[in-house]
Amino acid sequence: MSLATIGSSAQYILPASYDSVPEAFRSNKSAKPIPCSVQTVNLPSLSGTQNLGGSAIVQVPCGASAGYMANPYLRFTIQLTGPQAGLKKDGTYQFKGAAKAATACINRYATFVNSQMVDNLQNAWALYDMLLAHSTSQPWLANDGNLMLGAGNVYTLSALRTVDNLPAIHVCVPLLGLLGSQSAVPLFLINGTLQIQVDFQSSIGSFIAVDGTNIVDGAITGASFSEVQLVYDKISCEQAFVDSVRADMMKGNKFVFGYTNYQLTSLANQASANATFNYGLNVSSLRAVVMTQYETANLASAKALTPSIANDLSVWQVSLDGRQISNINHNVLLRPACSFAELQKCMGRLFDASISEVSGDADGAVSVDATQQQTSAQTQYYASRFAIGSSAQRVNEGLAFSGTPCSVASIQYTQGATAVTSYLTFISDQQMLVTSDGSIELVR
Repeated sequence: MSLATIGSSAQYILPASYDSVPEAFRSNKSAKPIPCSVQTVNLPSLSGTQNLGGSAIVQVPCGASAGYMANPYLRFTIQLTGPQAGLKKDGTYQFKGAAKAATACINRYATFVNSQMVDNLQNAWALYDMLLAHSTSQPWLANDGNLMLGAGNVYTLSALRTVDNLPAIHVCVPLLGLLGSQSAVPLFLINGTLQIQVDFQSSIGSFIAVDGTNIVDGAITGASFSEVQLVYDKISCEQAFVDSVRADMMKGNKFVFGYTNYQLTSLANQASANATFNYGLNVSSLRAVVMTQYETANLASAKALTPSIANDLSVWQVSLDGRQISNINHNVLLRPACSFAELQKCMGRLFDASISEVSGDADGAVSVDATQQQTSAQTQYYASRFAIGSSAQRVNEGLAFSGTPCSVASIQYTQGATAVTSYLTFISDQQMLVTSDGSIELVR
């Protein structure tokens, strides 16, 4: 803005109205970050190289100089082993599950803070499989997931192979629960250690599938997991900030760290059975109940990919403390749209603008027979990447606890014509409270 004064030269004067000031001339309203430094840390496992059924343990020291932990992930190397005489023939292999990712190798994932268990995810591979198939997108899984997790890769053995074992596969795996919150964990406030334990699958059939027609039976005899490391960004803040936070906590305040908790369980179902399952939760904010299914006969076989399957599931009812929250009759095989919509509510993605489902296919062809007509995307969903769920979310605001209190959850469903193992995931809000003496409390 300029103001010309009669009888004098033109002068440039800031106007009285603040809104008239160009944006480039204004003071930045964003807060300036406190002085800090960033360092990428690689913490190796204390257990060294592990074979099938082994456990890898990583311990993170906490305390005054530990700073914040941000962007953590787990990386390790997978090598399938076997004699050259069997491996030299043409054949293919890939990871199992709906996402066909390297997370299929993980049987159990647990975290401990000061020896107190925070996460205990049995059958963690099934949870990873469900989240990758229904909370990512097809382009992400085909590109990013392919690079970092080997998702969808089909590895082919060369007929000219002349050495034992197979080339190593290097993967980077996202963490779940406490360390999967995308928030920085204040390690400097905790007195003790943060421990991560990963238990690998006990048999090859649990996580790898091979082409039984082109590869010698038993050619892949084992697997090893090496170079297990936790990688994260260590953010070290200036001492004045640390002292300020500690002084505030000395007044009785607690540092509150919120995260999404997963509880998992599984049960075997006979074909054409009516299943009723009661599970004690004791949580104050249950957000969703999700179930995936895999053919029981193929879980231990190294010659079956074992994707998620629908199995003509027709009834899915969920009750929380005796109050039914879902009574929709699902016909998964003939009408997958309703089942998929209810599942998307569990992920907080119903009718939003993002694509969070990898079953989508650019091919819009419709398959028509005497009883149904389905697009290729629908067929992929109910036949290969099926999951079903019910949301217990009460509000859509970003509150600390937005779900439903629940002591006992009851699930009823009618099984189809195939014997399956059902994996149930209970998703809830939880908080970790850090006290002034560095101990923690878990609020469920």
